[in-house]
Amino acid sequence: MSADVLYRIEALAKIFRVTVVSMGPLCKEEQRIANVDYLELPDIKGKLNWIKYLYACARLINRQQPDRVVLMHTLLAPMVWLLRKIPLALYWNVHPSQLFEPSPNPSLMQRLAQKAILAGGFFAAARRASLIMPVTKAHYHDLLHRGCKPERVRLFYMGVHEQYSCAASNPFRPAEENCLNLVYVVAVGQTRGYDMLLKGLALANRDRRVAQLSILGATGEEYRYCVKRALELDIHQDVFIFAHVSGDRIPVMLYGMDAGIFLWEERPWWQFNLPTKIFEYLAAGLPVLASDIYMHTQYIANGYNGIVFECSPTSLANAIGQLWAQRANLPRLKRNAAECGRQYLWRQIEPRFLLAMTNFDVTGWVAEQGRAGDSQMTIY
Repeated sequence: MSADVLYRIEALAKIFRVTVVSMGPLCKEEQRIANVDYLELPDIKGKLNWIKYLYACARLINRQQPDRVVLMHTLLAPMVWLLRKIPLALYWNVHPSQLFEPSPNPSLMQRLAQKAILAGGFFAAARRASLIMPVTKAHYHDLLHRGCKPERVRLFYMGVHEQYSCAASNPFRPAEENCLNLVYVVAVGQTRGYDMLLKGLALANRDRRVAQLSILGATGEEYRYCVKRALELDIHQDVFIFAHVSGDRIPVMLYGMDAGIFLWEERPWWQFNLPTKIFEYLAAGLPVLASDIYMHTQYIANGYNGIVFECSPTSLANAIGQLWAQRANLPRLKRNAAECGRQYLWRQIEPRFLLAMTNFDVTGWVAEQGRAGDSQMTIY
């Protein structure tokens, strides 16, 4: 279970009686929240496990008829078609096009099938939800463009833990005789760009050692690859790899860093999705060296709270070199990053989120203050 989902469950448990339904067991203790009931649906296995899960959840909802339901992932949107009329909130955290890997030569039937699934299974379902909660401005405007009623759409960023803002208070370490401390936090399950990252660092340090890099969270094959590649590129003395880093340790490990790096290859869904890592860097007062995909440029202003570069090792090396050459400006960049990141802290988002969750019914947002505490909130 991701941190943003945990934030929302913890918040809802303050004013609702909450039941969390999952496909598999929530084994990690930190995923268990006091005063929350947990229900695992058994026998949801095999290739059709997602479809089985949708049907099993729908049967459960229709049988128990909770006061309100929250679907905590975009990919659960088709469940809306299986439910009787009930106040339902839908968390829109990824673009449904992420279901389909881009194909260089898709057939006409493939294109038509994908278009039908997206239009009918997801966006039409979103229009039927009582409340839709997109996590980026791009998602928000896309949903409106797809016909969702504005009164049913509320933008809430994923949210960043308060611990990240503590790292923003770290004193600036002059880098005149040292080198830049760069950090790259692994985004689990996504394209990581390790080779570009390491090549870029090698190029940046070719004439003089200007930066060292900490990689947080690379495990297994990724860890072995990074170690091997760093040796081949002769930058092993400049690369520090930390495997199996728990989420609560990351804010502490960002203390003393000068900038965060985020690489992402262009994909259709990156016009809408934005990983939380960008917000975490900013909240921690770290300027971001970001590849120039659309979503990065919506939040990273070149020369203000980071540096935007083309997605190539040479461009990354140039960005690192630029940061080193302009290191006297690092205190200003850090202040700007922290100021930009403040709005993404969960404590800033939670009050508006709870207000929205309290004040909606089957028709969407309502003006009157809704009842809480005695209502059952079921989360999937």
